[in-house]
Amino acid sequence: MACALIGSHIPANNSWTAADEGVDIFVETNGVHVSLIVPVGLPTEDLSDLVRPDQLKDPGLYGTHIMVGWGHGRVYRNAETWADVKSGDIASAVIGSDDTILHVYHIANPTPQEYRKRLRVSKAQYRLIIGQIRASFRLDPNGKSVVHPAYGPDNLFYDSVGHYSALNTCNTWTGRILKNAGVRVGIWTPLPGGVMHWF
Repeated sequence: MACALIGSHIPANNSWTAADEGVDIFVETNGVHVSLIVPVGLPTEDLSDLVRPDQLKDPGLYGTHIMVGWGHGRVYRNAETWADVKSGDIASAVIGSDDTILHVYHIANPTPQEYRKRLRVSKAQYRLIIGQIRASFRLDPNGKSVVHPAYGPDNLFYDSVGHYSALNTCNTWTGRILKNAGVRVGIWTPLPGGVMHWF
């Protein structure tokens, strides 16, 4: 725990400042998990080939933005709320597992909230962020994303790549994407504060 707190509060990219011009993205937390919110499609960077309207039962719910988080598949699939988390799933997550998925919510025109912080990144940084999100999808032999129902009509699970463990958590994924794009964030972010308190 001490290492997690230290890593969360030592900054990577400490000289980073928000771009004057660029792309607005968000980080959002439910108190335990931090996700990224990005436009689903921009002329320069488009995720609509992986996250498509026809994957939703009601394509009208396809948002202007998606909130995307990565994590342990069993925990995600079995627990809509943290009260639903099973001890066996927690044990599997701590030990480590290649069963990982992306959880994608569709959102229309998000705005800053107490639990949702906006940051403006440069276009170059945005391309790096989207590239890392794209690389997290596990594709089928035809190069298509593999989708599964999630908790409701506006969100879906997607097969993902990566190994989940106590050292590589859902929040580590989010923090690493921002860090690799040059955004100021904790050097190691297994806890949500390692991401959220920088914005």
